[in-house]
Amino acid sequence: MLASLRAWLIAAHAFPLMAVMVLTALIALVSADGEPDASRLVALLVAMLASQLAIGWSNDYLDREVDALHQPWKPIVRGDIDAAKMPFAIFCALVVSLAAGVTLGWLPLLLLVVGTSAGLVYNLWLKASRFSALPYLVALGVLPPFVWTALDVYEDDFLGLYLVATPLALAAHLANVLPDLETDRDQGRQTLAVALGVARSLLVLAVCLLAPLPLLAIAQVALDDAGEAAGFYDESVLIPVLVAYVALVAVAGALYAGDLRRPSREMLVRAFRLVVAAGVLFAVGWLAAVA
Repeated sequence: MLASLRAWLIAAHAFPLMAVMVLTALIALVSADGEPDASRLVALLVAMLASQLAIGWSNDYLDREVDALHQPWKPIVRGDIDAAKMPFAIFCALVVSLAAGVTLGWLPLLLLVVGTSAGLVYNLWLKASRFSALPYLVALGVLPPFVWTALDVYEDDFLGLYLVATPLALAAHLANVLPDLETDRDQGRQTLAVALGVARSLLVLAVCLLAPLPLLAIAQVALDDAGEAAGFYDESVLIPVLVAYVALVAVAGALYAGDLRRPSREMLVRAFRLVVAAGVLFAVGWLAAVA
């Protein structure tokens, strides 16, 4: 039983799923000043979890033939999961997600549908194209307002998150596809990373990870121009967050530098996880500093 559950969890892409769930929960807690409506929080988390399960499972199901050649340890390829059962599981996950979303109201439901659709469109059509980053930008872009509208905690200041954190969505995508760049190239896939190549992908990734730092000041100026009071950042929150963020990015950078000398998929996967952790920390930390 436990082995079967583990296989289904792996097929759902456990780390990205966990990262999205942690991001969703923390945005909810921070945006609601630590006191979100409990029942609505549970509903939005169930909706997000089921959505992510559907996206992750459909990804592995659609890639099962490619995985048989390049990632034979995947659960479907190994036979740990019967591929014939996967479409029904995906359908059930989508039904659960939509059912939970309906209880939150039409606007959160719409945002949930847009985010879920972005993930499915990525799996079905855009994963192998130069527009592979677009679904990431859309899905991560609608996640915060999904939470804000579901909990009715929206504030105008929160919009600054898009200015400071949008580069992190692109960084997450590039970090995610870099470990499979050679496989994608061999399969004829023209992903953004394949189109850029390793060196330029790492350069764009570095720019995306560094960009949020100067964008902090730009976001404050933008909010000031809108009539907000100057000095709206809580420095007791923001400074520790920035220190931790820079540390995570530095370690990820060291791993990428090491990979240039000794190419290793495992090292790139570790760097990806650090990039995602840094992005989650920065986004939630920024919200906490302005909430």
